[in-house]
Amino acid sequence: MTEFLLQLSLPLSLLLVALMLAQKYLLTRLGARSLYALWAAVPLLVISQLLSPLLSFQHSALVLQRYQVGLQQVSDSANSSNMLFYLWLAGVVAVLGYLALSYGYNKALYQRAKAVAPDNYPAECRLAADNYGPYITGLTTPRILLPHDFFSRFSSMQQALILQHELTHWRRGDLHLNYLALLLLAMCWFNPICWLAYRSYRQAQELSCDALVTQNASTAEKIAYGHALLSSTQQSSVQGWPLTHHYGDYNDMKQRLNQLRLQQGFSKTAVMVVLSAAMLGGVMLTQPGMAKESAAVELRPIVRIEPKYPITAVEQGIEGYVQLSFDLEFNGSVSNVQVVKAYPSDIFNDQAIIALKKWRYASEGRVVKGNVVQLDFSLQESADGVERIQVTPSNHQKSDQ
Repeated sequence: MTEFLLQLSLPLSLLLVALMLAQKYLLTRLGARSLYALWAAVPLLVISQLLSPLLSFQHSALVLQRYQVGLQQVSDSANSSNMLFYLWLAGVVAVLGYLALSYGYNKALYQRAKAVAPDNYPAECRLAADNYGPYITGLTTPRILLPHDFFSRFSSMQQALILQHELTHWRRGDLHLNYLALLLLAMCWFNPICWLAYRSYRQAQELSCDALVTQNASTAEKIAYGHALLSSTQQSSVQGWPLTHHYGDYNDMKQRLNQLRLQQGFSKTAVMVVLSAAMLGGVMLTQPGMAKESAAVELRPIVRIEPKYPITAVEQGIEGYVQLSFDLEFNGSVSNVQVVKAYPSDIFNDQAIIALKKWRYASEGRVVKGNVVQLDFSLQESADGVERIQVTPSNHQKSDQ
């Protein structure tokens, strides 16, 4: 998992930086709804990275690998890899723990609130004991928390627009998209660009929701909506939890008010072009060797499992070797192991295959086919000076008893 995330970091960071830098320009040219749709490039990029090993691979030259590795060196490599994984996992647990705390806090806040029933509104609403809200929350059922003075602070027109805004979030699936975004943020917690991009993504989401609510609104309704936004700005300081939709701080509110004067439509062509370019660019960026077939690849094993020396071979003093071909998956695992040549035949093959399937290499970020390794089974140390794997007969002492 850590290898995949590190491989994903470069294209993901480039995409997020591009979206953040271009957000103001795209907002002016395409509108808030199109801008929000462009953030779909992020999950599409992740999907393309997951599928990239299936879409392309590279053949390596058939270079025979022969070398000797001590057990201590293998153990050290494995331990370093495990330490990196556990560090990443600790960060994931910390972020998910904070999200769980946020969910529990909002659930408790909602349960303490007073139930109300706005006319003709298909969602459960409650009045908070303080100035929390308005925002919508929930996993399977929409629940709206309103500030305690909701009915006195806002006019009937403003109340209807605010409730429509919250329900629009639910109907579009914004809450559940946020859950997916937060999950990706938890997985990539070590990347500061992801944290900055999440804020920009939420801003685009709110602007898009504003545009959708007011696309057919009259001038009077837009003015009322703007006043409702201004009146809600003072509550932003108490609504920083990530699982809620809040109205933002002063700078966010200023941008939303300015955007109410602009009502661009939804450009499907522009969105599709940008999303397609993001996916293609992500695949090409992580597949620099796609066109280099038959290129030599220097593989770096980081975990080697020693094959067992067959007892019958030890008892008869038989030595030999097995040449194996295999494919290297994008995450460094070994697959498609086959015997190329063996001497003697059928004595060491099975144990050699079992061991090689458990090996792990440094990730090349792509599928590399046509690799060959030779495992030498010898009852004494090699004296030919060739760096190779020296397989110690694990059952030698047992046979001497």
